[in-house]
Amino acid sequence: MLLFDYHIHSCHSSDARFSVGALADAAVKKGLGEICITDHVDFDDPTMTLCDLNAQRAEVEFAQQSCPIPIRRGAEVGLESVSTGDLSYDYIKEHDLDFVIASLHIVNGENTYYPEYFDRRSLKEGYTLYINTLNRAIRTFTHFSVMGHYDFVTKYAPFRVREMSLAISPTDFDEIFTYLAQNGKSMEVNTSAWRDGAAWGLDVLKRFRELGGEYITIGSDAHTPDRVGSRLSDAVALARKAGIRYISTFERMKPILHKIDE
Repeated sequence: MLLFDYHIHSCHSSDARFSVGALADAAVKKGLGEICITDHVDFDDPTMTLCDLNAQRAEVEFAQQSCPIPIRRGAEVGLESVSTGDLSYDYIKEHDLDFVIASLHIVNGENTYYPEYFDRRSLKEGYTLYINTLNRAIRTFTHFSVMGHYDFVTKYAPFRVREMSLAISPTDFDEIFTYLAQNGKSMEVNTSAWRDGAAWGLDVLKRFRELGGEYITIGSDAHTPDRVGSRLSDAVALARKAGIRYISTFERMKPILHKIDE
């Protein structure tokens, strides 16, 4: 099946610098069928500049003129509190986006991307706190398509084995997946935390499926052209093994389902 990268950051995210055109060119060269640019809208992180969605739209429309695959417009919204969720919705609501990821990066004022998050915490403590916070935060912003990287906290965790498993907090995972299913939402499989190691998440995806998950999106979380499309085939293989039937793309916030080959 065709692969779709639905988590890519362009120069309209303050932590990235490549143009939409350069990222789209990389996607075409790698044989992808569609991409979505999901730049940051982070009211929870004072170090991040809000994406200029008008500028993003103009660049996507320009790049689309010469790109043979669809380039969708999206945002990755940082979760924190109800007030942050309201600010985020007010910011994005007039921009007619195709797709919105709701992601947790900040826990109790600390960016879980950095190893310092674990200075006073064990792996179990740090991961459990993250999933517990995600369980609460996912309810503060309803205008999203999928929940982003449930395993963001693992990216640079200073441990030899960094895998996030269902066993970390099964009650929280069950409550998250039930909430998503009951509210017509889904989740992404984000390949960035795996880096060059083994893929993980089969237990998590199986439970998501058991609690009503029908489809997922897949994304590399690329900030550079060389990472566009990274390990998406591994993500599809994981979904297939978990019993997930579809990979989704989106247009104007409506899911378009693509059946995973048997």
